[in-house]
Amino acid sequence: MEKQYLSHEEIHKQYTALGQTLGYIEENRAQIADFFSSGQNTGDIVFVACGSSYWMSLSAHKTMKQKTGRRAYAVKASEVVLCPDEFRGAYDNPVFICPSRSGRTKELLDAVDVLKSIYPDCRVLSIIGYAENELAHKSDLALNIGWANEGSVCQTRFFSNLYMACLTIAAIAGGDPASIENLKKYLQNAPSLYLKHEAAAREIADASKVHSLVTLGSGAQYGLTVEGAYIVIEMAQFDANYFQLLEYRHGPIVTAGPKTAVFVCSGGFAEHERKIAGEIRAAGAKVYAVAPRGADWADYAFSLDGDYEKEITALHFIFVMQSFAHHFALSRGKDPDNPGNLVPYIIY
Repeated sequence: MEKQYLSHEEIHKQYTALGQTLGYIEENRAQIADFFSSGQNTGDIVFVACGSSYWMSLSAHKTMKQKTGRRAYAVKASEVVLCPDEFRGAYDNPVFICPSRSGRTKELLDAVDVLKSIYPDCRVLSIIGYAENELAHKSDLALNIGWANEGSVCQTRFFSNLYMACLTIAAIAGGDPASIENLKKYLQNAPSLYLKHEAAAREIADASKVHSLVTLGSGAQYGLTVEGAYIVIEMAQFDANYFQLLEYRHGPIVTAGPKTAVFVCSGGFAEHERKIAGEIRAAGAKVYAVAPRGADWADYAFSLDGDYEKEITALHFIFVMQSFAHHFALSRGKDPDNPGNLVPYIIY
């Protein structure tokens, strides 16, 4: 009998948790809207995070900027801790958004303390998964999405739910209900898309045929493109790389070969995507695209079969990469639930 892994369920049924997260954020609409508009809190929006939560923030802050019209940034908590002077005077009347699965990671907690000392009038919004944590006590508004937590080590379902939370928060802060309706539309179609695309990801995830892997994306999709490579690195214990779409041709493409798998998060740059895909395929590599309505320039397209915002394409890209990572780990003889010496969060 085939062993059942926690990560399989956490990845391939995560649409249930995503729906719960969207509903929860909507239920807290009034508090969220007040956080972004009350008093003097109409200045810069700064995401502060570690690890996978940082890569999520690297995408989410761009959506926040677009939706609200306010300046938005994403910074690594470790940089705040190590180089605090670089953050003095960097922001105008900021609010800080701190996404964290555990709410216990020391460098994030220390970073919040540093930023509060620099900006004593700031407010902090946290999005956390663990019930008992220190970050909530440092926050003016703490949102808890504990149903998204994993029993396995790698951040998969929780990562996707953090991103869902941030997309919904951005829509609320920016007064864009249409984006929320688009998310709901995607979730309605997710069960069938997941079933179809898991089958494709499993077939691609053949360790005998994939000796190197690259993810490509741009703009608001770039942070999730990075995480797409990271989940393969972590779960399958496999070296992978990530690049901005056009950056790849400036040197790194020299490493592409017949056993290279390149996953592209399509941002609708058809002319550029087609050209670079042609260059990659000319090197013998395979190109796999996640796109709203297919991509005839790819060897295989994980198509959403609908007109969706680029953020929803990125959300589905993460599912595809998580599914690939799970099956690739198995193909490599690794345990996707407990890879190596990886721990859920760092406390020192």
